[in-house]
Amino acid sequence: MRQVLRKLEKMDRLSPKEYEALLTYAAELRSRSPESYRLFYERFAGILKQEYATYLPRSERDQDDLINYLLENPELPGLAVDGGLPPQSAFPREYHPVLVDIYNNPREARLFQSVIALLTNLASREAKNSLPRPRSGEAILKYEDDNPYKEPGLKTHFERLARYTFITRLQSYRYLSRNKAAFERIEVIGPDCLGGIFTNKEKSIYYYIFLSESDPEKAAEACRVLNAIFYPR
Repeated sequence: MRQVLRKLEKMDRLSPKEYEALLTYAAELRSRSPESYRLFYERFAGILKQEYATYLPRSERDQDDLINYLLENPELPGLAVDGGLPPQSAFPREYHPVLVDIYNNPREARLFQSVIALLTNLASREAKNSLPRPRSGEAILKYEDDNPYKEPGLKTHFERLARYTFITRLQSYRYLSRNKAAFERIEVIGPDCLGGIFTNKEKSIYYYIFLSESDPEKAAEACRVLNAIFYPR
């Protein structure tokens, strides 16, 4: 692994096998040695995002887990005062480290604030405009040729999306022809399906997001929430 890490640090292109081994190593490190993983994250997360469109969570629990907790506890966003952020004391202790990271990072704090505002607005509406219900079981992730490592970054992107419990299935569909997409986005396809565009350094890939309910209004709300989280503009 040291040779792979040296190549990554020097910006030398990793082979598909090296890339797969690196992600496996990162996942094991995150679950077994949080302190070592944090050093790994600080050293390599930016490179992986820039060169391989690969998202790494900062710790075992990250902002997506936190937002999911808010979705499951809709009264919490209402604790925010004057458009700010809910107090750390409103969350279980296991979320406190990620809250400290967010609150100490102005950009992440602004993003989290915008999500809080969106969820507060969502909770204040009638139930028919809520998000789809939580799924039962794990989300199903389907990749071209059943190879999650074929396209750099797609696996970690799908795994991040799969943390949102109203998503039941993610499936890559096709490559965009001609040029890459100008920007990534998520859009409503049908009452139980959204479509997304993922882009790495080489190409753009269209994929489907299947939802736990078939309801056009809930699909629209799920689309709004995911775009606010993944593609704030």
